[in-house]
Amino acid sequence: MKVILANNYFYMRGGAERVMFNDLDALSTRGVEVVPFSAVDPANLPSDHSDEFAEGVDVHATSARGRLRAAREAIHCARTAKAFARLLDKERPDIVHFHNIYGRLTTSILPLARERGIASVLTVHDYKVACPAYLMLRNGKPCMACVDGRYSRCAIHRCHKGNLAASTVYAIEAWYSRKSGSYDAVSAFLCPSRFIGDVLQQSGIDESRIIYHPNCVNPEAYEPSYEGAYALFTGRLSHEKGIATLLEAVKGTGIPLKIAGTGPLLQSLEDQVAKGGLKDITFEGHCTGERLAALYRGAAVVVVPSEWFENAPMVILEAFAYGKPVVAARIGGIPEMIEEGQTGRLFMPGHALELRYTLGNLWNRPDELRRMGRNARSAVETRFSEKRRVASLIAIYERLRTAPGCAVVRPNPARSSDFNVVAG
Repeated sequence: MKVILANNYFYMRGGAERVMFNDLDALSTRGVEVVPFSAVDPANLPSDHSDEFAEGVDVHATSARGRLRAAREAIHCARTAKAFARLLDKERPDIVHFHNIYGRLTTSILPLARERGIASVLTVHDYKVACPAYLMLRNGKPCMACVDGRYSRCAIHRCHKGNLAASTVYAIEAWYSRKSGSYDAVSAFLCPSRFIGDVLQQSGIDESRIIYHPNCVNPEAYEPSYEGAYALFTGRLSHEKGIATLLEAVKGTGIPLKIAGTGPLLQSLEDQVAKGGLKDITFEGHCTGERLAALYRGAAVVVVPSEWFENAPMVILEAFAYGKPVVAARIGGIPEMIEEGQTGRLFMPGHALELRYTLGNLWNRPDELRRMGRNARSAVETRFSEKRRVASLIAIYERLRTAPGCAVVRPNPARSSDFNVVAG
């Protein structure tokens, strides 16, 4: 079997790339021929197919003319479409798997596979299909105003970074992608959470094309540790991640907290900690590789206090892989990942007092932390295992390529880790 994996970037930039590279490695190991397609970027990893990558939309343009061109091409980019068409005609894949293609490769490439009778799937890493600004946030608060297709609200409320021009472009792009039928060309949407699948259905995507397909990690790549001396937060330091709520929750509790990451709130948070004399809270900066792994191994519990509709955060799976329970906000797809009282605890998003109680109660029960940590590790060895995910992914590919457009794959609703191939 030959598969084209299309993604804006061919280097480890974020969660979408992590999932894409995991799939690439796992599929290749199982004898699937994988052909990557990406936008040209100096940070890209080496590839035998890099000469076939597209000159994507210049999202970093600074001149007025360059920004205008980028805005126009973000809506429809003929250049990336032509490059992708050439690759399809040359490689003749059995299936195409789209990941994060918005903005650089653009939705212009989505219809090209179907025009050639090739089935395709799109992994839904964010809310772009239903929200022009990706995040379903307005003024830092969860928002579902555009799910009904009235994308003009994105422009009216300046949902993208408070910028009217950018928000207008995003709104037009979302309208054009729907109006032109770009999403109609996708055979199936792979959703890492049931929550985001429900959002897609509310936005008009037929239920038969929505497949629950959770993210995974390879447990063999993580060395678990069931002891720890502090609580750990790792992620972007921004309002929607709930970091301010976390600081308020741990203040005065004596629970050591390590914060790994950077972002727009870093300076104000550091000032807050310094002025309050909160010596139990330390900032570790941007961490990757062995440094991040050491922070995970040394933690007793990982906290995910998000205040936006998280889809299926990889930080939870990584914490599980290291044998750490997770205390997380009950929002978006997070509750689907955590078994209450078994692999972690949930609390109401934005409620510092509930988080303080939940975290404090668990912190004072080290035996419970270790028990939950072992359960968490077991979860990634079974429910969220890479072997299970790639087997189901290949099954999806096989079914769709033999009956593109009329076959779907639905999970057994009684068991979130089951994948059953059925006729549509």
